[in-house]
Amino acid sequence: MLRLAAMMLLALPAVAGCDDVLRVGVFGLPRGLGNPHSSTAISEMHTWAAVFDSLTRVDSRAQVHPALATAWRAIDTHTWRFELRRGVEFSNGEPFNAAAVLANIDYLLSRQGAGLSVARELASIQSATVIDEHVLEINTHEPTLILPALLAGLRIVAPRHWQRLGPKEFARDPVGTGPFAVASWSPARVTLTAFRGSWRPPQVAALELYEILEPAARLQGVQSGKLDIALALSADDLQQLQRLGGHGHASAGGAVTSLSFFTVKPGPLQDPRVRRALNYAIDKQVIVDVLLGGLTQAAGQPAPHYVHGYNPALGIYEYDPERARQLLRDAGYPNGFKLVAEVTPSGPHSSAELYGFIAQQLASIGVDLEVRALPAAKMIRNAITGSFAGSAFSMAFDSKPSLDAQRSVSMHSCLRAVPWHCDRSLMPLIEAARTEFDAARRDLLLQQIMAAYHEDPPAIYLFESVYLDGLGKRVRNYRPENGIVNYDEIRLGE
Repeated sequence: MLRLAAMMLLALPAVAGCDDVLRVGVFGLPRGLGNPHSSTAISEMHTWAAVFDSLTRVDSRAQVHPALATAWRAIDTHTWRFELRRGVEFSNGEPFNAAAVLANIDYLLSRQGAGLSVARELASIQSATVIDEHVLEINTHEPTLILPALLAGLRIVAPRHWQRLGPKEFARDPVGTGPFAVASWSPARVTLTAFRGSWRPPQVAALELYEILEPAARLQGVQSGKLDIALALSADDLQQLQRLGGHGHASAGGAVTSLSFFTVKPGPLQDPRVRRALNYAIDKQVIVDVLLGGLTQAAGQPAPHYVHGYNPALGIYEYDPERARQLLRDAGYPNGFKLVAEVTPSGPHSSAELYGFIAQQLASIGVDLEVRALPAAKMIRNAITGSFAGSAFSMAFDSKPSLDAQRSVSMHSCLRAVPWHCDRSLMPLIEAARTEFDAARRDLLLQQIMAAYHEDPPAIYLFESVYLDGLGKRVRNYRPENGIVNYDEIRLGE
């Protein structure tokens, strides 16, 4: 049954050449509405990137660039000084300055904000101090070499508006410095108008975002001309779209898609030989070539090849089912076992075809994989609370927004409040990498961690994630980076 946004699309006429409204089908609107401090999920960023800006941005090759901050330098290992962009205003007329950034950081350091996703990402921040109107110093609890990259995840809200409304009401009436201002927000549709006073003004008059869970409906929206862009399609979708005159776009996803293991539970997955066996049992190259159109590459470690800390000396687990069976015999499971995996079916790298293929390959070594679909919100809650019913789950080793392997490692380590994988022997190495302030030494430490996670995998490493988006005929200058859509630069034309 079609959701509300899909039904709304059916009522829209096909866009005409003079229509200056950019219409985008997304696979999820933010659960926290317009509160950008509430999540770091990519589905949320698809919306928030149109409204809010960060101090920095990280490109698809892990290089940090100016955004609301124009320059930065380390004063010492615990202190960073940021120079801020001048002449910037929020869409309600509030000035952007160092006091505005301080207000955002202070909220995340408060009791009310400390539990939010963005606050957890920036947990190394101890305090911030205004030096002058456009200069801010940030102090950290420990040496944090990648702080400028981490700040790409801090989206700045209008502080007076936030203070006046409070977080809940601000989420319904969000204000930022980005290229668009929110005009209306309903459960399945967000309507935005151009903020011409933005420091990066848009090229179109308006933007409409539709939550459409079914990829087929997003694809149909572009094919019918009722959507300009459909995010998170499959390789087959892109081929079909191209045959009809549209075109597709592939960009690096900043993560390694995996089937992660709950190794802290008693059972077969506590044995590293079993985890290696499951990796040898899957032909990742077939997944890349057939399901992803050869648009990415197979993975053998938690970091994609363009991320800081990637270890180029490591290969992938080559497809070797006989070796997998021998490892299972060595571990005491000659007849295999049953494995229950919880997956999110609506994400960009989750599909019945993918998990059907994985189940088929695992069956060849005697492992019976049962796949249970969970809504994205439930999956996130399970990850936070550790309340998975099964022993495996779909979880990317995500390095966004910093594109640094430290983030991927932290997700699958004892650092989590409720870890699903905890190898205490690695913790001294992980702690050393986290606080190392020399870039070369830090990369070496991260590569050593990658080697350890390759030898003792906490997941089936599948492939480096890739975003596959469908574009209508009139879309120009679409070039997202690190999962962030460049809404300000997109033009519409025939």
